[in-house]
Amino acid sequence: MKKNRVKTLLSATMALSMLFLTACGGNSSSSSSGGVSASASAAQGDGEPVSIVWGNYGSSSMPQYSADQDAIDYMQKNSNITVDYQADGVLGGEADMMQQIMDGTIQCVTVTTSSFNTYTNLFEAFQLPFLISDYVREYQVLTSDAAQAIFDQVGEDLGLKIVGVGENGMRLFANNVRPITSVADLKGLKLRIASSNMLEGVMKDLGASPVTVPYSEVFTALQNNVVDGEEINMTSIYAMNHYEVLKYVSEIGLYPFPSMLVMNLDFWNGLSADQQDAILAGMDLGAQNLFSKYLPNYEIQAVAACQDKGVQFNTIEGDARQEFVDIATKTWNDYREKDPKVADLIDMAQGLQ
Repeated sequence: MKKNRVKTLLSATMALSMLFLTACGGNSSSSSSGGVSASASAAQGDGEPVSIVWGNYGSSSMPQYSADQDAIDYMQKNSNITVDYQADGVLGGEADMMQQIMDGTIQCVTVTTSSFNTYTNLFEAFQLPFLISDYVREYQVLTSDAAQAIFDQVGEDLGLKIVGVGENGMRLFANNVRPITSVADLKGLKLRIASSNMLEGVMKDLGASPVTVPYSEVFTALQNNVVDGEEINMTSIYAMNHYEVLKYVSEIGLYPFPSMLVMNLDFWNGLSADQQDAILAGMDLGAQNLFSKYLPNYEIQAVAACQDKGVQFNTIEGDARQEFVDIATKTWNDYREKDPKVADLIDMAQGLQ
């Protein structure tokens, strides 16, 4: 069973790598951002030298960190930009960094889409349960015109510029009571969820009892039976050692947990065109490497660590998964009515299914 599980993940990794090689013509430094100049490296002297403070609340052991480093390396080699990168929450939590980036006290942040929920509900469209279920589709969605329309609107409303995208790991169910094989298995389970009114409503519709626990306290909550389980991703189960206090992991493609790479808009507008091009190209390179290499490889390690601890895996698929989708569709329709841009994104994502 362990060998089969890892073999499946290896096959998925190869498929993702081939997808990106095909899409990029075999050149990992090409960009799909639009307007990215191939002459960025030749324009290293254009514009005054710039220093950027870039914050990330996430762990430096996570795949997103590696992607950010690729972006930084590209920017520093191909422009007169220098970057002071601070991960592991050194600059505060995501709410703190959101305030700092809007105030302009720092220039760049990597934050999850859920950190925008205080200011807008547009980004919740990317986390509608069961709408985006794998990394290939997610990358297509995040780099689509429909997504860009949302990025532009949020940026205009908040004084920000979305310069890149990332991902922290597809969400799934993990718990200590029983494998989740159907909607009925969720009934009454106390599940820790990411902070989201939308997600809380969906989990209640599915019969679970959602509980909000700070991310850093989830291990203890699992260990002390404060919660029965969690909706989470393999990356966090591994990085935060949750596999030491979990029995069952049920994969279903619940929803992605995207990252937004964000700059202060006034700062962005003050950069030269060549500096902007170098940033966009670097961010795009990081995203390509994240989705095709860092994230799937990290999940292979995560699954192996879980199985070494005796964690049992199952996959919810077919008619059993469709039961979950049918319940979640009500929420999709509610969000369609919130904004035409969200409706366009949902329709586009459904078309990829």
